[in-house]
Amino acid sequence: MSIGSRLESFLAARVGRPVRVSALSRKSGGASRETYLFEAEWEGSEKRGFVLRRDPVASLLESDRSHEYRVLEAARSLGVPVPAVRWLELGREALDRPFFVMERVDGMVTPPTFPQAYPDEMRERCAEDFVSILAAIHRADWRAAGFGFLDAPAPGPEAARRAVDLWRGIFEKDRIEPNPVLTRAFEWLEENLPSSDQVTLVHADYRSGNYLHESDGRITAMLDWEMAHLGDPHEDLGWAAMPYWASGGRVCGLLPLEDFVARWESATGLRVDPARLRFYQVLGTAKMMAIALTGVRNLCEARTCEPTLAIVGLLNGRLAREVLELIGAGTPATGAR
Repeated sequence: MSIGSRLESFLAARVGRPVRVSALSRKSGGASRETYLFEAEWEGSEKRGFVLRRDPVASLLESDRSHEYRVLEAARSLGVPVPAVRWLELGREALDRPFFVMERVDGMVTPPTFPQAYPDEMRERCAEDFVSILAAIHRADWRAAGFGFLDAPAPGPEAARRAVDLWRGIFEKDRIEPNPVLTRAFEWLEENLPSSDQVTLVHADYRSGNYLHESDGRITAMLDWEMAHLGDPHEDLGWAAMPYWASGGRVCGLLPLEDFVARWESATGLRVDPARLRFYQVLGTAKMMAIALTGVRNLCEARTCEPTLAIVGLLNGRLAREVLELIGAGTPATGAR
């Protein structure tokens, strides 16, 4: 039975009437989930667009399906533009692997850096929304908004410690051969753990490429919340401001770092600590290297033939240079503050 027919059976059981699925297509990318677009209609309902997010056979990231689903539910209550989630299935009977279905949101998808060829007016509007949405995430009363299921770190270095331990563990588990650069990066992170008394919701993959926007630049949805957790807001700032995502001297191809920081500070009432920002730039670059190595291992073990995983394996040369620049001689890499 095709995936479309099986999806029809699943949805029919959920809505209590026959469902017709059409225009089913797999979206390119999706290194941590298989993503399918489709339309569905049933008696008493107009045809609507939906998105299916299914576990892949092998992934760059391993995470609990219910985690992203619950985060999206709670994020919607903040007024953050996210897709409305509809159905979660953790069993394997319906589509072989866990998945959830959410409503489709209209909008354009950008590459991981906002294209410099796009009109300045589009970039400026997108940059405005990019910062204001991030500020809303970091300003949120996460307890009142329903994020209490996330484990909050204690004040001090615990947020940084957790992040370093997580990604160092992934690196050590998935590396195929010694990687002296990444080993040194994690040593540097251990030596420079910052303290923080700020605990906020952290998206953990906040960048261009993970949102939809209109032709005028207005962001319609922020996507890919599977790594969201509670921690230091500098983690999102450092990830977005990594040299890897920069283009044309702009954070994620959108705006200069100084403007990014100033707008975030104005919108949140918080101050950016340059040392913590640099720490999380280093962590973000090390994290990206670890993610790439996970993809390489999955390919080498023949767990998947997903082309995205082959491509990310080519990133480590550039990322290694960038992380060495960030930790070397006290001089941040290009794009750092």
